[in-house]
Amino acid sequence: MYDNCFGNGPFLFRLNDNGCGPNLLSQVCLERGWREYSSENGEENWNLWWKTNSFTVAHTKSLSAWQFTNHIPKGSAICRKDNLVRYLRCMKSVYGSIYDFSPDGYNLPLEYTKLAAECNRIKIMPYDKNCNKYPEDKPIWICKPVSKSQGRGIFLFRRLSDLNYDNNTIVQKYIEKPLLIGGYKFDLRLYVCIPSYHPMTIYMYKEGLARFGTDKFNLKDLTNPFRHLTNCSINKLGPNYTEMKDRIGAGCKWTLKHLRRYFIQAGIHDWLLWQKISNLVILTVLSHATQVPETVNCFDFFGFDVLIDEDLRPWLLEVNLSPALSNDCDADRAVKKPMLHDMFDLLGLPIHNTGLGSFDLWLGTDQGSEGEDKSEDLQKQNRYSRTDISKKRKKKTPKKTKSRGANAAKISASLTDSFSKKPLNLARHTLILDSHKMVSKYSKVAKELTRKHSTASDKFLNQRLAEQLNITGEVWLPPS
Repeated sequence: MYDNCFGNGPFLFRLNDNGCGPNLLSQVCLERGWREYSSENGEENWNLWWKTNSFTVAHTKSLSAWQFTNHIPKGSAICRKDNLVRYLRCMKSVYGSIYDFSPDGYNLPLEYTKLAAECNRIKIMPYDKNCNKYPEDKPIWICKPVSKSQGRGIFLFRRLSDLNYDNNTIVQKYIEKPLLIGGYKFDLRLYVCIPSYHPMTIYMYKEGLARFGTDKFNLKDLTNPFRHLTNCSINKLGPNYTEMKDRIGAGCKWTLKHLRRYFIQAGIHDWLLWQKISNLVILTVLSHATQVPETVNCFDFFGFDVLIDEDLRPWLLEVNLSPALSNDCDADRAVKKPMLHDMFDLLGLPIHNTGLGSFDLWLGTDQGSEGEDKSEDLQKQNRYSRTDISKKRKKKTPKKTKSRGANAAKISASLTDSFSKKPLNLARHTLILDSHKMVSKYSKVAKELTRKHSTASDKFLNQRLAEQLNITGEVWLPPS
């Protein structure tokens, strides 16, 4: 069957334009029995092209049926910080408070006067030298250069006179009361795969990372990046990175499973939090979905960064086009390799000549030939959860075999199957409007359930939510 889809030769993967890419990605591809592309094989003789930057529309239109790329043209618009601020502000003006999950922001230099007006609107009190602090009504702002990543160029300030920038930048209100663990600030890195915008299909991986600052959080010191920034590329250079820190230990990363175990020990009931995060991801993707053209054999792989405040309210910080695939610590190894394998299974990409079932690669199980006959069991193990707006796929992908279908489980995560009943000839804006209505309903039902059953188990809440919204699949939750 695979021969009909991908030809008789090996499955070739290509990394960027120069053949260089993350070692972990290369390792996963080689484990699947794939072979690395070489220019000697021929200009178009490849099956998967993985690039850090995006592809053009013209390039993706020329793809053959056996070729895949890891970016959808124009699908990365939300990964630019200035675009994300603009899109979410626009959607909030149309759909209201449902989009109140991103800090107020301004695109500079275009909106400098608006930022200045907002700063001047707030009554500024003089600096109190006696108590060595600023008054609470003087907000903190965070400046993020649009063209930089990994925390480079980010700084905090209180006074507009302290704002210095030399290129396109966004300035947002700083979340001054984040949820802390052991006195340390953290955020979440969530992995999202979008194989199609038409119909819209969103998968969110069940595992992820909690990323910590390596110095204790303190608003008196705004110049120390190890207190306020959670980027691993910054904190692994900090003096306290390897030290055993209160509660969080050495390093700067936990898995989501580790985080949920901490929540249980701390008496934090987090079920509603994860449902809010799931809706946050859906709404963010919806904010630009109408601008993305229909494509074939393309997918997007995003890293969503989410901060949780002390009221267990999630805030979207940014969306990463090419989330880091480094392999620096135990948390990375526990999350990223199985995530990549699951994503390739999800997309129906083959395993060639390995003699292994997909889950053997990290779970150590021996499924052998019986694995192909147990598709229902494997579907239950799948770590991706799916949000469906239509069951029908316009995408022209090769016909799936049992092995591929077993690991590309169809699981409705956060929207009900009522979307599947909508005719495909609906205008895009109508579908977007209906999607927002369903997210609003989902959010309302989830809040009501936690109000009535504040101490109920995750299983009970999942069942009640599925019953009330007619969800036939699994409600998205990280492992616990």
